[in-house]
Amino acid sequence: MAKRESMIHVRGGFSEAHGMGSCNTQMQIDDLDKRTRNILCNCISMSLDGEYSKTDSFGYLTKYKEEDFLCRMVFSYALGLKIDVTKHYSINELISIIDEVFSKAPYNEIFDLIEQICRFRYKQKERLDEFCKLLNIILENEYVGYRMIEGRFVPITDENEITSIEDACNNKFEGVRAHISKAVGFIADRERKDCKNCIKESISAVESICSIIVEDEGATLGKAIKQLKDKGMKIHPALERAFLSFYGYTSDEGGIRHSEGMFESDVTFEEAKFMLVSCSAFVNYLTANYGKVGGKHA
Repeated sequence: MAKRESMIHVRGGFSEAHGMGSCNTQMQIDDLDKRTRNILCNCISMSLDGEYSKTDSFGYLTKYKEEDFLCRMVFSYALGLKIDVTKHYSINELISIIDEVFSKAPYNEIFDLIEQICRFRYKQKERLDEFCKLLNIILENEYVGYRMIEGRFVPITDENEITSIEDACNNKFEGVRAHISKAVGFIADRERKDCKNCIKESISAVESICSIIVEDEGATLGKAIKQLKDKGMKIHPALERAFLSFYGYTSDEGGIRHSEGMFESDVTFEEAKFMLVSCSAFVNYLTANYGKVGGKHA
């Protein structure tokens, strides 16, 4: 007798609590199950429908133009479709395509589409952060081994690592934020990962916060770390040695930042991920302590 397919799929519900659940409990890395695809599709479709399909007369023209712009950009740059410049594209047309992609496409193309929607929809960082937070709740609940940071999907499964990177992306200093955001972009590109430049940008973020603290824009990381204690920063000697070693790893002859250093093929994803997480955590640590000692720019 064929096994009956479950009709109800409730994460954390009665069935799952008693070992009878039908929801996936394995980390999703190389694909997305049907339930996850549907939930992500529903989330994005309802969000778009709520924003563009039900507008009153106040601000209607602005929304009308935004709707057309978003559709045109996604159709052109995500789907490679030829657009008709004489017509207005409605959000219903985009939602229809979203439904088809989420039902049939491989997981990486679904992620590509979501990233492109974020790129053209969210110009304000606050709105992007809010959307990423909502999406990450779904990804966490559905055991998906990716999180969205700064509008890009990053293959990191540990929540502490995600928090460190997100905090660094929101650092109060623009230069630090820029380096971490670039590092995330390099490691998040599923087609052309650039692990070497991810590490370069990660260590540059640490160099940036250190130069701010010691008030020397031209200071190298090696020099700045040694001067931190002169600004009241108390750093354990072992931690200081660790980041001086990181600096040597990237900047010495043969290092990643050296003109004749490692090739991209010499650097693994695991190394890049480790450096991104470690440098993000150190940036957060230094920023917090800089505020405690009453730094000039704190």
